[in-house]
Amino acid sequence: MSSTSDSPSPSAEQTALACYLSTVVAIGNCMAEVCPSVGVMYRDRFLKLPRRLGFEATRQALEQSRDAVETDLLEFSKTANAWSNAGSNHAAMLLDHLRKTEETLIASADLQSAFLDDLAEHIVTSAEVDDEAQLRASFKRYAAGLSSYARRTKAEKLASIETLRRRRHEIEAWLAEATTPKFFDQETGFLNRAAGELRIETQMRKNLPFCVIVVGRSEERPGDTIRDLGDRLAATIRPYDIIFRWSQDQLMTIFEAKPLDIAARIQQIGGWLGEATVISVLEYATGEGAGHLIERIESESREEMAAK
Repeated sequence: MSSTSDSPSPSAEQTALACYLSTVVAIGNCMAEVCPSVGVMYRDRFLKLPRRLGFEATRQALEQSRDAVETDLLEFSKTANAWSNAGSNHAAMLLDHLRKTEETLIASADLQSAFLDDLAEHIVTSAEVDDEAQLRASFKRYAAGLSSYARRTKAEKLASIETLRRRRHEIEAWLAEATTPKFFDQETGFLNRAAGELRIETQMRKNLPFCVIVVGRSEERPGDTIRDLGDRLAATIRPYDIIFRWSQDQLMTIFEAKPLDIAARIQQIGGWLGEATVISVLEYATGEGAGHLIERIESESREEMAAK
């Protein structure tokens, strides 16, 4: 006797959401394998996405999440390429040095073999010399030749060892840099300014209007840290909006909208964060360079904090 399940069949939107989220997770895992030092950061961000969207399977949620994923993929591609190129350059340097070292060692071995053959021939010849004075002169020449050869080979080996030591230090320094999370702020756990500037550049390449939102503290409150401010800000924005530590006392995030479209939202966020905070909204001007925009963010946000 056949039985039917009482659970409802998944809708087309729910099925699409499940496929989308599984794809995002797969991309995140792939990132971590391809470029561990950079990929882990993006993988962790992607793994959180299913929980953020599990309650909402609307077309708008999917579109917003797709845009967020595409932005992360652009950043990952840029940072992973830089990481890969750095590794390739160091590998090429190492291979070139190993090739030169091999040539030096081969040449040294050939020189040693030729010298010993020559020495053996001279010894055989000297054995046939009857005159004592000639024999002593021959031995002196051999001794001088041996001393010269020893000094030369020692200098060559010391030079090779020193070069190998320098290469080793260079590679160790690069590996330490490659495995260090360059985009995290250790104090707060948020992404740092370097990551924020990278996000601005990525956002500009999308050719869409956006605003940079800088949140700062106008006054110190006992026991209130920049991490506490970041946690309060995170509670007021969308789950996939990213917070960056912009400076010692400032945080930054990005909204894909014009200032007029988010004015009410900014006012609401300001109310939630309290009077001790200053919110600066800076619109990206089409065609503006990243360096100029970053300078504006720095100067204008500081002016607003000083004025309050």
